[in-house]
Amino acid sequence: MARSKQNNEARLQELIGAAKQKNIEVRTEKLLREVGYRAHSGRCRVMGQDVILLDRDAPLGDQIDFLASALADEIPDRA
Repeated sequence: MARSKQNNEARLQELIGAAKQKNIEVRTEKLLREVGYRAHSGRCRVMGQDVILLDRDAPLGDQIDFLASALADEIPDRA
């Protein structure tokens, strides 16, 4: 079990590195929740910089899946 967690943490770090190579900032933050809604990991632009916010309370596998999907959706030659 510990080995699997280490592998997942290593995979997440690889994906964060890949995002940096694409000039995408990845932030792992506690996304606040209130009654009536649930915040999710997501992607946005802040002052012209692409940013991916990962919910640090989400399971590690979910963080990896979201980040891998977001990077796969990246359009390589976006202007």
